Order: sequence, then C-alpha cells, then structure tokens
Amino acid sequence: MPTLADVAAMLKQQSYAVVSTIRPSGTVQSTLVNVGLYEDGVGLTTVGRSLKERNLKRNPACTVTIHHGPYWITVEGKARLRTWDDTDPATMRRLLREIYVAAGGTHDDWDTYDRIMRAERRAAVVIVPERIYARPPR
Repeated sequence: MPTLADVAAMLKQQSYAVVSTIRPSGTVQSTLVNVGLYEDGVGLTTVGRSLKERNLKRNPACTVTIHHGPYWITVEGKARLRTWDDTDPATMRRLLREIYVAAGGTHDDWDTYDRIMRAERRAAVVIVPERIYARPPR
C-alpha cells in the first residue's frame, strides 16, 4: 500500500495535482493546484470564498491526484481547512507561507506575498490521507 513517502517521491517529479471536491449536488468539482507535503498530509492553498473552499466547508471529503507521465498517485481523505475567519492573522501568514514553500514556491518579498494572500483571503488546506493508491513505475 502506498504511503506519504510515495507521494513525496511523485512530488519530486511534479508538484501540480488535480484536487476534487464535492458540490452540493453531489457532483465532482476538480481544479488544478500546486501541492506539497505538509504536516500529516498534502497541503495546498485556495482563493478565499472559492467554490473549492465552500465545498470543503460543507463536506471535507476530497481527493488529490498527482501524475507524471503514465504514473499517478491518489490521496483520498478529509481536508483540514483554515481561513482568515477562524485563524489568527499571524498563524494564517505562517501556514500560507509554509504550504507555499512545501509546494516548491519561493518569494523575494514575503511582505508583498502576505498582503496578496490576505487580499485574496487565501485558505490553507491540508488533506489528511485515509487511503492512498497509485500506478507506480514498474
């Protein structure tokens, strides 16, 4: 059974992933995001009040799939969502910076980055794995 170590190996090849959440209708909503290993799961950020954020607030079940060529790995689990509405500003700045760096990001001006993240009301998301499966290289 694959583990987060296998996710880490795939992320060395590709940091883009498709994250899927569930709409109120029960249909799937998918978007392309940058992800990285963070804490005990897969971390990403999303624009505040986006459909993804609203879906995760209502139902934290989600899936992230990372692929490189014909190989892929999928993490199914529940999202821990932190927003500017439920988290103090210093913690939000730290979370957003750490997830951004975990996803391979760098920045020359963190104060500007922080201002943009606050203006966009970016949310921090960590998908805690309940199931991981893959098509690994043979």
